[in-house]
Amino acid sequence: MGTHHGQVLCIIRDEGPQSRAALARRSKLSPTTLTHVTAQLLRDGVVAECDIVESTGVGRPGQTIKLIPEAFHVAGIHLGAGLVQIVITDLYANVKASASFDFSLRETDPDNVVSHAADMLLRLRREAGDPRLLGVGVAVPGPVNAEQRSILASINTGWRNLPLASMFETKTALPVILEHNVSSMALAEVRYGTGRGVPAVLYVYLRTGLGAGLVVDGMPFRPGGHGAVELGHIQISRDGPLCSCGNHGCLESYVNESVLMRAVGLEGQAPNNLLERLEATDTWTPTLDRLTDSLAIAINLLTPDLIILGGHLGEAPDSLFGHLLQNLPPRVMPHMREVLRIERSGFGPLSGAIGGAAVALDHFFYSGARS
Repeated sequence: MGTHHGQVLCIIRDEGPQSRAALARRSKLSPTTLTHVTAQLLRDGVVAECDIVESTGVGRPGQTIKLIPEAFHVAGIHLGAGLVQIVITDLYANVKASASFDFSLRETDPDNVVSHAADMLLRLRREAGDPRLLGVGVAVPGPVNAEQRSILASINTGWRNLPLASMFETKTALPVILEHNVSSMALAEVRYGTGRGVPAVLYVYLRTGLGAGLVVDGMPFRPGGHGAVELGHIQISRDGPLCSCGNHGCLESYVNESVLMRAVGLEGQAPNNLLERLEATDTWTPTLDRLTDSLAIAINLLTPDLIILGGHLGEAPDSLFGHLLQNLPPRVMPHMREVLRIERSGFGPLSGAIGGAAVALDHFFYSGARS
């Protein structure tokens, strides 16, 4: 496998079955090179020939090349703040098996969390019939280093400069790559969900904290090589409450799970309809206004074509979307007003783990890196 193989596989993933002639045109590979590439992919069992396409009437009719989704699988792990989710997916990020477990933020020994997650993944793999796994993508709650091997800092867990990729590789005997969790979710939507074909997608996610991820022209935006877009740490009030980052008045200090739970009088695990409950309180309107203020800043800076809301925001009542659609356009540049869309995440509660799988698919399969 090599970069030409990855190029052809990406075209088939994104555009469906293709004739050899169409693949040669789209990839700009010579017919000879394209023939060698497709022959290798056929031998590997990654693609297959299918329906005969239109023929010019001269010579043998051509056939289309399609991907075999079950040829290989990957695992995706979301290390959330207090929750770990694991999926095994096929080559189109379709979930074939999933599992999850909670852990205490007060007892966040990373070795224990990694060991538990690795054991659960290996058990899930056996229960799924021992599919061939190319590797593991781990979506982590914080920025990662440029090599995507270590998490640099996670405010909610307290982990800093932690080599999670190596830790998981030791436990699973599989290759592992890390990515910022919300960036992973954005990538999954661009590759396999609502964001397909959209030039710039901003994903905004609310659970324990408020995070964002950006994908531009199909590539995760990794400012400074770290991958995090810190929407939650836009300061909206200099004398506001203390934020977990140490600053005062960040958006996340007003809009996070703990604050919203207190506003609706709940304790323990947050319900899926948290924002629906918040809608009936006096906190609802200021929450919408603060979210609108921060999104307007992000839109003017990052100019996304599509904003996808996930976590509690993806489960929010329609009134939240109505408020944003009414109040955001006057706050952004004129050229953005007509093109901006706001949608719910299509992957629901497993969006983080599916994001990890999308990162693994990009790195271990669609890059052509598979040996």
